[in-house]
Amino acid sequence: MIEKVEKTMLEHGMTGCGSILIGLSGGADSAALAHVLKRLSVKYGFTVSAAHVNHCLRGADADRDEDFSKRFAASLGIEIFSLRADVKGYAKEHGMSEEQAGRAVRYDYFERLMNENGIDCTATAHHRNDNAETIVMNFMRGSGMTGLCGIPYRRDRIIRPLLDVSRDEIERYCAENSIEYVTDATNFEELYTRNRIRHRLIPFIEKEFNPAFTETVTKNAAVISCEEDFIRGEAEGLYAEHVKDGAIETAVLNSLHPAMQLRIVRMMIDECCGTADVSSAVIRSVIKIAAENKTGTRADINRAAAASVGYGRLKIALRRRSAEGFAYRLSLGSGLYIPELGFTVHAERADQKKGDGEYFSIPGRLAEDIGGAELEIRSRRPGDSFVPSGMNGTKKLKDFMIDTKIPRDDRDSVGILTIDGKIAWVMGYRRDDRFKFKSFGIKIRISY
Repeated sequence: MIEKVEKTMLEHGMTGCGSILIGLSGGADSAALAHVLKRLSVKYGFTVSAAHVNHCLRGADADRDEDFSKRFAASLGIEIFSLRADVKGYAKEHGMSEEQAGRAVRYDYFERLMNENGIDCTATAHHRNDNAETIVMNFMRGSGMTGLCGIPYRRDRIIRPLLDVSRDEIERYCAENSIEYVTDATNFEELYTRNRIRHRLIPFIEKEFNPAFTETVTKNAAVISCEEDFIRGEAEGLYAEHVKDGAIETAVLNSLHPAMQLRIVRMMIDECCGTADVSSAVIRSVIKIAAENKTGTRADINRAAAASVGYGRLKIALRRRSAEGFAYRLSLGSGLYIPELGFTVHAERADQKKGDGEYFSIPGRLAEDIGGAELEIRSRRPGDSFVPSGMNGTKKLKDFMIDTKIPRDDRDSVGILTIDGKIAWVMGYRRDDRFKFKSFGIKIRISY
């Protein structure tokens, strides 16, 4: 097993770490990792230390694991850092599962220890079986190509030297070298999806279909990972060339292969607000409005961001809100930047429809009187109502926003164009039927 780990570390540049922090839980995997790295450190000259996180979720068992990890590290002559964390409280505060919270706490702690102590890398004890379980779980979740790559050998300063080693090999190594370890009883509880995959699904597949399923899955993941690297490189090139300030020309995006469209939009969202809570359905909704290429259309991404189309460009940006509302007077023949909306509004006279923009006639005003019209861009106000195009009669703006399923938190961020004090356009959603363009009026154009 030592030769296997050494080969993995050489192939993936892990031996270049001058110092390695080991995530030590006290289980067989991390105990074996610590034992192997301590032996390899003599040959390659890197220093080894360990870190243990007590999640404080399993009472006396968690305390037992902490005590064991400290004694085990001492037996190897390894310095150990430890943290007692309120993972349950962290999960509640951040609205996540205890499993997710535990992972976040661990990696935050590893990062802090590396920064404070000048440590180059953190090694975690993920092995081949963990990788297969992750790939199967990601496949069932529909995570796409990236998820099917499995666990990476390296991610920033995190390294995984055991990824080419199976769980059976680890347990055999512990037995041959008289390595003691503790067992976490929750690893056998089928409350967690991963445990059901580990104890029920994969054994069933290996028994009934393919005895080498774990090895087959991880080999396939290596092929997919290679292809993913190539596609990622192509996407990054296109992104650097065409995405500027969170926006891309819709013509460019629409000309790409659908797989590349998904990749580019995901990268745009990730740069804007991250993609942790963004589903493939959301990404496809963004691609859909880009394909339709209709100025003013929007697609919600999450509570923090939205996508919008404006005059041939798709833009993804954080939502802009103003608790006190906003109002800006607009003059013909000029442009005005609206910070709450993140774009500039241009207004000009129009004797005919020509070019991109939204066109409005003004009831009661002759052509020579258009310049006297009062134009305003503002947020909604209590009692607002208008006559939505395609509908009969007046409708309260509040009811329209509810029916249109505009999220409550976003309603104060919707721009309202008023002409002579009346709503002419709920920007991005619906025009007022009273201002339908006839032979002359005004043109409103948006630019980012």
